[in-house]
Amino acid sequence: MKENESRIARFARHVLGKPLYPYQAEIAGAILSSIFNGEGKIFSVMMARQMGKNQLSAVIEAYLLTCMQEGTIVKAAPTFTPQIINSRLRLLSLLDTPLTRDRVWTSNGYILGLAPRADTVLLRAHSGPRVMFYSASPESNVVGATADLLLEIDEAQDVSGEKFDRDFRPMAATRNATTVLYGTAWSDDTLLAQQRASNLALQDSTGERRHFEYDWRVLAALNPAYRAFVEQEIARLGEDHLAIQTQYFLRPISGAGYLLNPLQRTLLQGTHLWQDAPTGGTHEGWYVAGMDVAGEERPAQGGTPTRRDSTVITIGRVFFNELHLPCVEVVHQQWWTGRPYLEQYASTVALAQHWGLRALVIDATGLGAGLASLLSNRLGEERVQSFTFTRPTKSHLAYQLLALLNSGRLKLYAPAGAPTSIYEECWRQLRLARYRLPAPDILDFYVDPADGHDDFLISLALLAEALNTLSAPPASTLIRPRRFYQEEGRF
Repeated sequence: MKENESRIARFARHVLGKPLYPYQAEIAGAILSSIFNGEGKIFSVMMARQMGKNQLSAVIEAYLLTCMQEGTIVKAAPTFTPQIINSRLRLLSLLDTPLTRDRVWTSNGYILGLAPRADTVLLRAHSGPRVMFYSASPESNVVGATADLLLEIDEAQDVSGEKFDRDFRPMAATRNATTVLYGTAWSDDTLLAQQRASNLALQDSTGERRHFEYDWRVLAALNPAYRAFVEQEIARLGEDHLAIQTQYFLRPISGAGYLLNPLQRTLLQGTHLWQDAPTGGTHEGWYVAGMDVAGEERPAQGGTPTRRDSTVITIGRVFFNELHLPCVEVVHQQWWTGRPYLEQYASTVALAQHWGLRALVIDATGLGAGLASLLSNRLGEERVQSFTFTRPTKSHLAYQLLALLNSGRLKLYAPAGAPTSIYEECWRQLRLARYRLPAPDILDFYVDPADGHDDFLISLALLAEALNTLSAPPASTLIRPRRFYQEEGRF
């Protein structure tokens, strides 16, 4: 392993011009030892974002293409575009060296090979070792390929375990090829997490290391620029943010649980007072709002009215901190249940004018689309932003809300002076809010219907979205130029 480690490190530095960090060379040495000895091991590799996972994979591929006479590497990722396309371009870039550039060949848009040195006849025949790039999406058709050198699965936390077991793992059977699963943390039940657990169990019983894991602090000790970047991200999002926990600390999250922990709820509780009007007029603060729209109260069969979710409007005052990042203090909320849409429209227009709202983000999903259109026509498209809920857009809202909260940039009004029913219902929903992980990198948040509604929760998340429409005011002021001469007739 040590010999392979030093060889690929020299190759990366002197041939490719892409030196490896020590932790990258250590992983490469273990993988190459398994390949050259025909051991067929399955490795799991977890690195924090931007720590060189993709570069390491490409360097190993380039090394095998250069030193082997024949053989096939199979490389798979969750999507063909952009992930596989980027992997292919990365390898092509590495092979643009005097030793290899004239021997590179491609075929069918997904095969890349390196012909033996000075063998022009075989070059035309697409000879020598090759890499075959495949999508690992559930609908991809990849059966039939053989990986006799190496099988690589990139972003394995996003690949279905069933897809891997059925379509990709058998590719390594003929030659007992080595397999590597690369990625970062997500939930405990991903393909990568399961292989990690298996490898760690093997290590505990035999001492053999097949799992390699390096969080952001490993590279931070070697690269001051990387350290500064991640520290800034932690300050911006908060250490408890899911993206920080999974992508930089490599800590998996459970499949479901409460959205806000006690610390986050403490960070959310502000000391500022409820307001019924903008303080000192609209010139002393920027006000934005998020609006979750509910249905009207209409008679059901037998004449009994049906009660639906409530419409909630959350209004916040915006200011910018010393890093020129937007902060928002929630100062007012409106709570309407069963109100006809025309009344909701009129009341919202009056609220927008009363508060001088710079931005209103409204739920335009389903029943809210009509109301959103009316408000946009009346108040202007530059002030009213329609938000349509899908699985990805709701996940975006969840991450954005947590980022504001964890960094202390979102505060809810103090209970003193606030309407008791509104304050208590808002906090009840926040305490009961849950999250779940319906798909890789997708975060859903909700209140269990058995516990009640989530209209205050959604309204607060839409308020956070409203901050994206604002820009920080200029940090500098105009300084009049100093005169260095006397105008004629003046002293």
